[in-house]
Amino acid sequence: MKAMKTKYILLLVLALLIGVLIGSLTTGRVTRKKVEKIKSWNTREGFRTHLFDIMEATKDQQEKLRPMLDSFSDLHWKMINKNWEVQNEFYDEMYKSIEPKIEKQQFKKLMDHRDEIRSERQKKKSER
Repeated sequence: MKAMKTKYILLLVLALLIGVLIGSLTTGRVTRKKVEKIKSWNTREGFRTHLFDIMEATKDQQEKLRPMLDSFSDLHWKMINKNWEVQNEFYDEMYKSIEPKIEKQQFKKLMDHRDEIRSERQKKKSER
């Protein structure tokens, strides 16, 4: 009788562990897919593809709309870059205000983080 209870408890624990594992993997995959979709809007092809999918454009319509959407995509990209420049200015002012109020090692961590973010943006610009 005691062996049966132990088997059921082990089976229950195993089922819970499997459920947690499957849930974790599924959540990560769904999140990654959403992030990739958002990121793809920043490319010409992605911008075009998303809009064509939304409007269910025919091949003929796609050919007619492609130059216009590429132009809008380029404008969209310029706006994103301008926004990044404004953000950089804003953050630079914030860093100047913060620097005298924190320790040098803390400020260095902050600057390392800033440099990493700006490097990622530069990489995105070069990939476009």
